[in-house]
Amino acid sequence: MSGSNSPWRYRHNNGDSGGLWHHPFSRLPLHIVDQIIDESNPHTGGKGLVHYFNHMQSWEGPVAEGAAGGWVLSGTTGAATIVPGDVPAGAIVLTADATASCNPTLQRGSASAGANFLYAVGKRMWCFARLKVGTVASTEFLFGMATPDTAPSTTGTFPSDGIFFEKAAAATKFDFHARKDGTSTEKTAASGTLVDDTYTIIGFLVDDLGNIMPYQDGAALTSSVIIAGTANIPTTGDILQPMIGILGASQTCTIDWLLFAQEL
Repeated sequence: MSGSNSPWRYRHNNGDSGGLWHHPFSRLPLHIVDQIIDESNPHTGGKGLVHYFNHMQSWEGPVAEGAAGGWVLSGTTGAATIVPGDVPAGAIVLTADATASCNPTLQRGSASAGANFLYAVGKRMWCFARLKVGTVASTEFLFGMATPDTAPSTTGTFPSDGIFFEKAAAATKFDFHARKDGTSTEKTAASGTLVDDTYTIIGFLVDDLGNIMPYQDGAALTSSVIIAGTANIPTTGDILQPMIGILGASQTCTIDWLLFAQEL
């Protein structure tokens, strides 16, 4: 690091007696190298990282139903909008229209355009968001990573494959699912009680053994891994994409930030 405000940079000693840095990635900022290192590099142990993070200071996605910036906003009934939110650092508000069955869902990618992540044994995966629901007891909700779907639903008919939180309309806590070929390993009432229009950070970690642990506001939601091994974890061929959706007339979900990452 060349100064207090400079990024950490990648160094690879090729074994020369002079200790010269001859690797082509030498001196690149580590956050860039993390995204391009592959498993064949013996000097990194194959621990490259692919990730997506958005603090919503500038939103590249759609503001109404349609596709933009790699995101797709869809809904089988009614219409939906996305507008700037109420956080100084940036946020977006996903809003359903007044149709009772309006179910807007925001997906990164689509069934035809492809997705972003593929679970692999031995590679960790992270999925987190800071968000709030306007009226908890009137809003169905889904957040996590799932296979692309032209009409994802939050009415109990979930994506066939994925790892995600969901909440029924009258519920005040999230359930958590790992789902493979339409079969779920589920933890009911996995979260703390949700409060109207109040931010919470939810997400999960898949460790290098295939164990899944959900989190809320920095704390694990159970004393042990919620799903051990690879039970119902989407695997070979199940390409996953970030997904967040709501259902309920005129209901809202405000998203402060989104983070998705996976080791290569």
